[in-house]
Parts: sequence; structure tokens; C-alpha cells
Amino acid sequence: MSGSQKFVLLLLALALCFVVGTGLYSSWFNAASVAVFICLMIYFTRPLLMPAGYGANKIRALVLVLGFGIIGSGSSALNTLLPTIWTLPVLQNAPAWLKNIQLISQPSPWILASVVIIVGIVFFCLRDRSVGGGHPTPLKKDFPEDRFARKLEVFCNMLQQDLTSIDVSSNWSPEYYTELEAEVEIRKAKGLASRKKILGLQDAIRKDRTSRSFLILGAPGSGKSVALRKLARDMLAEVKKTHRVPIYINLREWVPDSIVTGGRKEFSVEDLEAFVIKNLVRRGDAYTRDFVNDYFHDLWRTGRLFFIFDSFDEISELLDASENSTVIDSLSTVISRFITTQTASRGVLASRVFRQPTRAFLADKVLEIRPLSEAGISEALSRYPQFTDQVRNTLFSHRLDLIPLVRNPFMMALLGEWIAVNETLPINQAEIYKNYIDSRIQLCKQELRDTGISSREVIEVATDIAWFVFRSSTFGLEAPVKVIRSYFNSEHVDTVLELLRFARIARVTPGDEKSFAFVHRRFLEYFVTTRFLQQPAEVPDSHIPTDSRGRDALVLYAQLCSEAEAKRLAELCWGEIQHHFADAGQRIRAIHCLRFLIDAFGSRREVLQPFEEELSAFVIQHVKTGDNILLAKICLEATGLLSESRAAPVLTTAIAGEDGWLQETAFRACRHLPKMNDELEEGMKKYVLNISETNFWRGRKNILLSLSLSDALSGVYRVAKMRLWSMKAALISTLLLAIALPFITLFSVSYAMAVTAPILLFGKAGRTAQTEKAKKTGSDSPAPRAAASFIDKGFISGTFVLFRVMSFVILLVISIAGLFSPALSLAAIPFYTYSGYAIYNGWLAAANVVLGLMLLDWVAICRFVRSKIHDLLNPKKWLTALSVLAASAAGVGIIFSLIHYISRYPMAEPVFKATFSVLIALMAAYVVFTFIQAVRGGIKDLRRLRKLAFGSVIKRAQIAKIMAECVSDYGRLQFVLRLESEGISATGHWPEGFKLAVGLGEAYTALARLEERWLNLDR
Repeated sequence: MSGSQKFVLLLLALALCFVVGTGLYSSWFNAASVAVFICLMIYFTRPLLMPAGYGANKIRALVLVLGFGIIGSGSSALNTLLPTIWTLPVLQNAPAWLKNIQLISQPSPWILASVVIIVGIVFFCLRDRSVGGGHPTPLKKDFPEDRFARKLEVFCNMLQQDLTSIDVSSNWSPEYYTELEAEVEIRKAKGLASRKKILGLQDAIRKDRTSRSFLILGAPGSGKSVALRKLARDMLAEVKKTHRVPIYINLREWVPDSIVTGGRKEFSVEDLEAFVIKNLVRRGDAYTRDFVNDYFHDLWRTGRLFFIFDSFDEISELLDASENSTVIDSLSTVISRFITTQTASRGVLASRVFRQPTRAFLADKVLEIRPLSEAGISEALSRYPQFTDQVRNTLFSHRLDLIPLVRNPFMMALLGEWIAVNETLPINQAEIYKNYIDSRIQLCKQELRDTGISSREVIEVATDIAWFVFRSSTFGLEAPVKVIRSYFNSEHVDTVLELLRFARIARVTPGDEKSFAFVHRRFLEYFVTTRFLQQPAEVPDSHIPTDSRGRDALVLYAQLCSEAEAKRLAELCWGEIQHHFADAGQRIRAIHCLRFLIDAFGSRREVLQPFEEELSAFVIQHVKTGDNILLAKICLEATGLLSESRAAPVLTTAIAGEDGWLQETAFRACRHLPKMNDELEEGMKKYVLNISETNFWRGRKNILLSLSLSDALSGVYRVAKMRLWSMKAALISTLLLAIALPFITLFSVSYAMAVTAPILLFGKAGRTAQTEKAKKTGSDSPAPRAAASFIDKGFISGTFVLFRVMSFVILLVISIAGLFSPALSLAAIPFYTYSGYAIYNGWLAAANVVLGLMLLDWVAICRFVRSKIHDLLNPKKWLTALSVLAASAAGVGIIFSLIHYISRYPMAEPVFKATFSVLIALMAAYVVFTFIQAVRGGIKDLRRLRKLAFGSVIKRAQIAKIMAECVSDYGRLQFVLRLESEGISATGHWPEGFKLAVGLGEAYTALARLEERWLNLDR
């Protein structure tokens, strides 16, 4: 037991004696109060038992003692307890002045509030912000050796230098780093418990100190490796505080040994352990070897190692494996066992979504990196002064081939450097690579002269090496230097490898068994593309429909090859689309080909002319029919390949449709049009205005950026900007109302919530009834509905809309009534009385009116007035409206006259009362019936879903059956959300007649989004 723990036990013993004594000599109520106070002190001072951050703990303890001392000095309970204490025999001889001391019985609330705020600020500023979290056991206890702390520091310095070497060899700098937004899934025993977005992988790991294994997923080039190295560097900087050591391992260097058991390849944890140890020794020196041999297993056993495994999908055994290969499952099992072999060890595994680890990798939390948003890309590139608005608009509106490139932090930095020098965008991706490689080689002029080799020979040998690595299925993207040397048997190989390393185009690992890899896979693809251009016969065009490893290189090749070759590839893809798009079993091949056309020929649309009309008809057909939401969404992405005259009608149909997913896709595609017709522009404005308040506020940056990228969208941009200003004014007004008029604010919020809830409930019940009626009548699709009605806004947005209207009406009524009866306004607005300004005048009335006007949605008001201005100036409309008003007034007058006439008879009053009661009863019965109808189906579906048990895989036929058995949209949506939350995969084909069609409801749209993920098409 440590000295601090003995000290705490002594304090506990003394505190127990004090509490018992207080109960015996005073009262047990006072004893309980003192016990609660002591318990709180122990709870808040518990960090004193932890050695990490000892200085911060002393500050925390000092602040707490001072704070509780100030608060305790103002306790009247202590004043009651003091006379009893002075009567104790041992204290009877105390000085009289000491016995007469009285503590403050009523301390100032401002002092108490200040103490609480100060204590909170100190604890917040001194909180543990380390990524890995402090280790619960003191380092000295696990490693009592006197010099171990120094040895650990030297080992960490080696790891830090190695990471720096990797960053230097890849020409990466921390200033290039852009925080990545991750979508987090928390896995539990029965599946996934939640999904949310977190900005920054470090934040996701920092906030979770209990999960042992993390899985990071992202598309190629999404910045996974950069983020993992940044994570390792941050954790190394905290080792002295946390005593946890990050071990960064790139799995593409691992060539695992396997044995075949029952036709299945199996791998061993011992082989992976040997690779990790060998990798660490190779990266260091003799001291590193001794440290690893002496302490690696002890550090691992005590949970002081945090493993960071990168590039799972680039393991040599996986490069040519299919998505359903058992090799993926075997490797997932081995890595999971390695991380969790020791009780307290933790780790991270990163992979691309395609060929990702299976469920055999027992990840407690999945971090799926979301692609950098356009707002994030624009903000990162804005640090280059040459990245003007014109360059930005050109990049996002006309250069679709560069967008996937700039989603990677390193490649985005290369583009930024290009823009800084040339002040314009490159013609194609290859120009960036060529310019960078040529410039790096030119920096090696002295080395080229010394070795007697030309830059052209360096490029040729580099191309041959890239081609060898690309075609090899044994070594992945990284090959041993000795294998490359023996394969080429050329005197220039070693020289070129050293030059490529010196120029930071490639990386050669240190140690006896050196390995070679290009600093980025894009450079490998560039050299492979160069080989394709030299020998077109070797182009593996079969990789396009299967989305295999050569697909990205083929995209670059299609942008550079001759027009005849480009037309051949385009027609090959179009043939696959025509033959397989209608075949559910082979449709994925057609989808890969369509997306290849989008990525490869967005800037070479002239090669699509032979089948442009057919492609246009194909896209229009799948978007307008709406038989499959997913296929319609993918076809909408292809509108960038069509001419303006052909794309505009398709986008108009989608933007005015009923499906929010298709509307969102069409909204993003509209910025590529040089101009828009009036119908499409009006549809875009309606879409922007119909986005719910919560979604619009969360996505305001991306929405405004997308609309600012094209002059054709200037009118829509103004509408979005005005709506944002209107929302900001409403929020400011709401804040002022909450401060000045809390009663009115609370009443308006409560009223809005009370009205919104039944409207949404009954509205969804009505939709369910329409769906059921359509099913009974044999209709394939439900009745059409407004795509963005009040019901679609959701509870929070609907409440905010009604709150704005309700608050405006109340403020307007009070302001007008207050001019005639100030007492009424002062009674309704007590703030003025409390503040001492008990005079209601015109200025206060004007202030209320201004606050009310700020709450209104002026964009909607202006559009309504503008749409009705012609009716207001039309005499015929006025006559029609007056005629209807006069007829209504006459009808009301006749009804009241009849009531007045009938009321003369004695039986009139009971008849009226009975009729009124019956009407009220019928109305109440209808409301109750509607409520029961709305709730009954949802409850029935939830009960059915609770009884169902799913494994990790479900057949699509079973999904269709459950969707048909659900009697409510709510039940269907909950079923789809359960499939998503539990991470269940789908197999098989959809049954005949089942459609993910447009207009079937939110559940089918959510299922279509899930189908996109199941097919690995969510890029």
C-alpha cells in the first residue's frame, strides 16, 4: 500500500470518528450532513490517488479545499454545531473570543456562484486531454528498474524519429493535416448501439477510454494513414503522462505465412507477433533491439502498448482476394486475437471499405471516415492566396476528375502547391504527378551527375519497378529490395531506388531486409499508367466491371490515352451497362462501369458522342420511372456526362420529386450546369426553402458553398442566404425573448410542442391509412403527396416554425392591447415590473413588435406575396373573393337567424345542448380513433420486431417479407434502422415484384441507402 493510500485511510478513520461523535454529542441530522460533505470531498479528491498529473492534482485539491471552505463558512448548520463542540470537556478551557466566533449564516449567492464557476473552470482546464488516457497502474510498480523510464524515453524517441522519417519521405508536413470527420458506430454484444458524427479521429478515441479495439474505415485516399500517423505522434508526445506507447505498423509490409486447413488459409498470431517485433527492431538500432527483446512482452502484458495497424486491405494476401474470400476472415481473426491477447492491450486497425475486416475482428467501435466535404476542401485550399474564387468555382463546377484527388490531405497539398505556382488548375491528374516527380528529380541534379544516370532512365526504371509491384500478388504495394534487385538484375536498380528515396518519391525502409514502396499509391498508379500508355495491349480492362486493383490507374489512363482507345473503353463500359443493368445478378458490373464513365470521362465527354443519345435516354428512363431509388440516384450522378439540354429535364424531375435522397443528389448535380431554365431554378428554390430548419442550419456551410460555385445558381444562392439571415434574426429574437419575456417564451414553446406532436402523429397516421388503402385496392404506389409538407419537417423543426408564428401573434396582440390598457401588458410581461420600468409606452410596444417581426420567415412571406401579386392586381380575382366572402357572410347570417328563431321554443335549448354534445363526442371519438389507428400499427410492428432474431447476415427475400408484413411506416423504418444499427449484411436477390421505388415512404429510402452500403457503392 502506497503512502498516499495510507494517508487517505487515516483521513477516513478520523472522518468516521468525527461523524459518530457529531451524532452522539449533537444530532444525527448534523452527522448525516457532515458525512455527505466528507463523501463529496473524497469523491472530488480521488485524483490524488493517481500518480499521473500530480501537479494538476495538487491544484485541484487546493481549489476544492478553498471552495468548500468558503461554502462551509456560510453554513448555518456549523453555527448550530459550534456551541455543542465548545461544551466538550477537552474544549471547556478554550478562550472566550474563540467561543464567540460566529460564521456567516447567509453568504452572498454571488460569492457561492463565483466559487462554483471558478472550481468548474479549474477542473475543466486541468482535465485529462490525452488521447490514450493515463494508465491506472504506476509505471514504477510494473517496472521497478531505476533506469527503465530513461530507456522508455529513448525507445519513444526512436519511434518519433521513425514517424518523422516516414513523413519526410512522403513529403508530408503537419500543416497539411486536415481534421477528418468520422461517423462512429459503437458495437456491443448484440450489435451496434448507436451512430453519430465526431470531428476528428483523435476526439473519437480520446473520449473512449474503455474500448479495446477500434476499426477505421475509409475510401482509398481518404487520409487514413495520415490520420493514424498523426494519432501516433500525438500519443508519443503524451507518454510521460500516460505511460502508454503507440506502436505504428503498416501491414502492407507483412508477408504472412499460411497453412491450408480444410481448403481454408489460416494464419497464426505468433507469425504476426514475430513480424511486429522484427518491424520494430528493423526501424531502430542495437539499443532498440535490446529494449524490444527485454521489455516488449512485459509492456504488452501490462497494457502499455497501443497498436496502430494501417493498410489492412493492402496485405499481400488480400490484394487479389474477392470481397467474400475466407482469407479476409482469417486475417481479421488473427489481428483481433493479437490485439486482445493481453488483458489490457488496445489497438486500432485501418482499412478501406472494400475488403474490410469481417465481424471476426471484434471491434468495440467502428470509425468510418467521411469524405472531406466541399466546405472542408475549400477551407483547406484557401490558405494558398492563388486559390481565388474563380479557381474554386472552376474546380467544383467543371473539374469533377479532380474532386476525388483533393479529398486526400497530401494530394490536396500537391494541388495547392500547383495552384500556388501556376495560378490555375492542371489539365488532368497526371499533370500534377508528372510536375511533382519531374521537379523532385531535378532537385537531384548533383546525384544524377555523380551516378552517371539521366532523369529519363530514372523514370523508365521507376516505371518498370511500379509495373513489377503492380502485377505481383505476393508483396502487395511494398516489395523487398532484394527481390526487386534479383528480378531486374540491373546495375541501375540500386541507384534508382536510392534516387527515388532521396527525391522523396519513394520510401526505402532501413535495416537489413529493406523494402521499397512509393510514398503514395497514386504515384504507383501514375507509373503504371505510363506503362499502359507505352503498351496498350497490357491494359487490364477487365478490372473495370469488377472494380479491381487496376481500376484507379485505368481512370487516369482513360484521361490520357488516344481518342480511339478512350472510345474503346467507353463503348466497353456502355456494352456492360446495356447487357447487365437489367439483370439483378450482374447489375453490380454495370454500376461499376457507369461510375467509371463518370470518373474517367467527365472532362472528355466527346468520346461519349457515339452513344450519348442512348445514355441520355437510359438516365432519363431510370430517374423518371422511379422503380428503384438506388439506380435512379446513380443515374443522377451521371447527368454530368450529358449536355445541358438533356440534363436539365432530368434534374428538374428529380428536384421536384418526392424522394429527399434524389433531391439531394440532383441539388449537388445542378451546379455543373452553365445555366438553368426557370422551372429548374424554381424547383431549386423550393428545395432549399423546404429543407427542415435543423438540417438547413447544420449544413448551411455546404449548402451556401455549393450554391456559390456557379453563376447559374446565383438566384438560388440569394434565397438560401436570405433564409439564413432570417433564421439568425429569429434565433437572436428568441434569445432576447427568453431573457426579457421568459413566460411568453415558455408558453409559446409549450404550445408549439403540444400542437406539433399531434399534427405529426395524425399526419403520419393518415399516410399509413393511404398506404393500406392503396394495398387493398391493388394499387402499386400510394397516392401522391407533397414532398416537403409540415409533416416532413420533423418535430423540432415543426415546433420552431409554430413557435415563431405563435410568439409573433402574442407579441403583436400584447403590443396593441397595451396601448389601450397598460396594466394588461404589464401583467403579461412582468419583466418590466421586476426591472423597475413599470411604465408601458410606445417604445416598449415598438420593441415588442420588432422582436415579433424578427421571428417571422420573411423569405416565405416575400415569395408568397410575389406569387400572389398578380392576383391582388386582378379585378376579377377581387370580385371572386368578395363574392365568396359575401356568400359566406350571408350563409352565417342565415344560420344564426335560424338558431335565433328556433331558440324561442322551450325544447330548443336541450336540443342544442344535446346536438352540441353529440358533435363534441363524435369529434373526440374521431380523434381517439385516429390516435389508436396511428399507434396500434406501430406497437404491433414493434412487438413483432422484438421477437425476431437476426444473425450477422440476412437474405434480401426475408427483408422484403418483413417489410410487407409491417402494417405501419414507423414499423418498417424501425426495422431498417435496426438492420443498419446492428451492422447486418444482406445476401441473395430481391424477390420478384419487390421494388425500392420512389414515393413508398421514408423506410424504403432508408433501405435504398442501406443497399448502397451493402453493395459498397457509398463513396
